[in-house]
Parts: sequence; C-alpha cells; structure tokens
Amino acid sequence: MELLSVPRRGSSAREYVYEALKKNIILLHLKPGQSITEQEIAEKFSVSRTPVREAFIRLAQEGLLETFPQRGTVVSLIDLERVDEARFMRRTLEKAVLRLACEAFPSELAFELRSNLALQEVCLEEKNFLRLFELDEEFHRLIYRGCKKERIWDLICQINADFRRIRVLKLSSGIRVGEVVEQHRRIAGIIFDRDPGRVEAILDEHLPQHDPDFERLREEYPEYFRQRG
Repeated sequence: MELLSVPRRGSSAREYVYEALKKNIILLHLKPGQSITEQEIAEKFSVSRTPVREAFIRLAQEGLLETFPQRGTVVSLIDLERVDEARFMRRTLEKAVLRLACEAFPSELAFELRSNLALQEVCLEEKNFLRLFELDEEFHRLIYRGCKKERIWDLICQINADFRRIRVLKLSSGIRVGEVVEQHRRIAGIIFDRDPGRVEAILDEHLPQHDPDFERLREEYPEYFRQRG
C-alpha cells in the first residue's frame, strides 16, 4: 500500500493520522471499497494503533470509512445523492460569497488569486491533475477568506467528501480540465471587476445542478460508486 505522506507539523499522532488518511482517501490513493486495517496503517505511519483507531472513528463519522462484520474496515463508496447535496450547498453558499467578494476583496488576496491561477495553468500544461485539484480548493478557500468566511469553507470541506472525491476522479480522468481552469479565471475576473451581475451565470456553469460527467464516471468506475435501487 503506497500512501501520500503529510507533513507532521507538530500535531498529535491522532490528528496526524486523521489528516493523512483523509488526504489519501480524498485524493483516491485509498480507493473506494478498499480494505484497510488498523495494524497496516499504524505500521505505515509509525504510530501505535490507538491514534489510528481514533482516526478511523472520526472518518467513519464523516462517511469516509465503513466497518462490516466479515470484511472489516473499508473506504466508503461514493454516493451520488451526497454528491448532489454537497453541490447544492456549494452553489447556494458560493453565490452569496462571490457577491460579497465583489463588494470588497483584499488586494493581497487578489494577488494570491492571480498567483494561484498561474499555477493552475502550469498544472494544466503538465497534466498534473492532483496538484490542480489542490490549487482548485485553495482558489475557492482564498475567496472565502477574502470575505472573512473561511470557517464556512472548512465546514463545507468536512461534509462534502464525496463531492471532493468525484471531482478528483473527474480531473484525474482529464475530463473538461481546461474548462475548469477557464471558469476559475472568469470567477476571479468577476471579483476584480466587482461585477456581481455575472455571479449567477458563472456558478451555474461551474457548479451545475446536474453534471452528466458524474454519470459517465459511474459507468466507467462502477466499483467506486454506491448503487441505489
């Protein structure tokens, strides 16, 4: 099992294992349906089983892990109903946040947005789609931070794990990646131009009510998705 490493940064073993596992699940290094055990994770991160067990409990509460009597602990499958709920929440909140950003946005964060967009272009050219996903998330975080709503973004990230995973799957499959970067450029332009009149249209495009690519991904990777009725 190959896992992405995460900087320790002085955090407790419990927090470190939780953050590292969550990142590996979100970025699909731990794939939906994959079995994991406390022992192997403890060995990977050179910690005791206690912080691993605590991390498993937190991730299960967030819907990222499930435990079954015969199979043990597995990474949860992607649930498209939860994806739709998360997308609805993102669209609703982000329209309000973008309108706030059009009223006032700190110049230093505007500079960071421009730098972020430049890095997205580099990742697009290099086909570094996992790094592009991280820049995508940081792009939106910067907007929330600029409106003093960063804690709302943190809450969104806690409850939209399936939406994040399917976006990683979409980007890593190379589906409409250039369109995503172009939409980010236009979102930034709305903020720089202070033009709230364009918010509705761009977010309906960036976070559509129905994304046909998600159904396409479910057909291509049926083993990653929860099947319903």
